[in-house]
Amino acid sequence: MRQLLEIDLQNYENCDSVFSRPSVRGIILKDDNKIALVYSEKEKYYKFPGGGIHKDEDQKEALIREVREEVGLTVIPESE
Repeated sequence: MRQLLEIDLQNYENCDSVFSRPSVRGIILKDDNKIALVYSEKEKYYKFPGGGIHKDEDQKEALIREVREEVGLTVIPESE
């Protein structure tokens, strides 16, 4: 089994060079129990569809957009 990634547990509290970007990911299950994944060529591993939240959108809007962009599916949110 190969390691996919290593989590960095250093304390960056007093560091000015830390980059943070709010993002969303979605777990999409199909009727045949298959899961939608996206392959990252850059990182060489699979991940759930998603990405960064634009400054003019909320989490739900970002997830709908990212899923459409990455896997071509339309997300229809359940009513709250």
